[in-house]
Amino acid sequence: MGAPYTPKIQVDGGSYFPAPYSVYPLPPTIRRGLIPVGILAALSVASTICLIAFICYRFVAWRAHYRTFVGNNQYVVLVLNLLLADLQQAASFLISFHWVRKDYILAPHPACFAQGWLLHAGDVGSAFFVLAIAVHTFYTAVYGMRVGTKTFTAGIVGIWVFTYFLTSIGIALHGNKLFVRAGAWCWISSEYESDRLALHYVWLFVVQFGTVLIYFVTFYQLRKKTNQLFAGVQVGHNMPNKATVEAVNRITKLMTLYPCVYVVLTLPLSASRMWSMAHQAAPISDSLACTAAALITSCGWVDSLLYTLTRKALLRDTMPASGNSSAGRRTTGGDDWEATELGSKGITHTRTVTVEGGRVLDAVDDDRHGRQLSDPSGLLRDPSPSGSIDPILYPGRGKSGTTNTEVSVGVPQELLDDSEKSDGVPPLPIWRRQRP
Repeated sequence: MGAPYTPKIQVDGGSYFPAPYSVYPLPPTIRRGLIPVGILAALSVASTICLIAFICYRFVAWRAHYRTFVGNNQYVVLVLNLLLADLQQAASFLISFHWVRKDYILAPHPACFAQGWLLHAGDVGSAFFVLAIAVHTFYTAVYGMRVGTKTFTAGIVGIWVFTYFLTSIGIALHGNKLFVRAGAWCWISSEYESDRLALHYVWLFVVQFGTVLIYFVTFYQLRKKTNQLFAGVQVGHNMPNKATVEAVNRITKLMTLYPCVYVVLTLPLSASRMWSMAHQAAPISDSLACTAAALITSCGWVDSLLYTLTRKALLRDTMPASGNSSAGRRTTGGDDWEATELGSKGITHTRTVTVEGGRVLDAVDDDRHGRQLSDPSGLLRDPSPSGSIDPILYPGRGKSGTTNTEVSVGVPQELLDDSEKSDGVPPLPIWRRQRP
């Protein structure tokens, strides 16, 4: 049982909970430590807002830069939602400047409630989207298929609903006694250790250890596929596609960075809190609390920096370039690399052919510079907006009940011009899946 919430103390004409749920004035260590916490929080808020605005702008102006709607790129959507969660987490620590200016942390107080709500929702939301990135990467890399649009959308909505459910249920149970001073900021009261565990820490540790396990299995499977590829081993009716395997390897390595950042920046705080719970709610030092806060509020600006540095490589392997569209548009401005290189390597540098009953129905093909190749037979079509990644050889069912087979083939050498033949990149081999 924790300390009582009464008698209340009077500060600035208001009535607030006594220590340890409020503190007035701030201890010198906390007062000094909250300044760098607030600065890093401001950096995270500014960087995430700018990046979110940029991504949303590209959602609106996608025709000037891409051949398909960038909002269909599930990797970008997952990063966008992770940034939204990071923004809430960082905004909670901006309130540190308010505590420093007022020289207190008081509960119940509007600023304390806002900090507790934003911090809890941001922490849990970030954790779930880090796990979603890991699961999505595993599914794409190991099974070689894109998550269905409806399933993906339902997953995104479900994560946000569950995040706010976990944040709200404690308030419904405990009212204004839930969010109080918890070290150097406001969060769930030490009076409700079971709520801290059930509504927060369990999920964080599931994510931290779950992502490690998921990526271990993912890289093991990718290593296995790579070995099969270079050994020329056929698995069942499937022959690994070199370009696809290499592209998935690159994408997986990029997406691994986000969980790594999350674990490194959040584990110190989670571990210290769990140590406190294991020692009869023993308080952690103020200096450790401020250091942990500085790390966790850095998730926003570090994730923004990661996406900025890896954006070109990620989109190159997952988005086709605009090139010359049917409307005659051409990419202009400073993003020429998108017009010339997106879709030139990896997964999108393949041709998807649908075969039904032994007859070729349609195909998707692009040359190395994003231009649509000539199609005298009328079989070629624009890349489907339903996905950015061609699946790795998997069967489907046609409307008539016959078997559809997706095969990936390379661009025939005779269709490349001289400049493309001289770049040293051989055409992709043709692999066909036999009908079961």
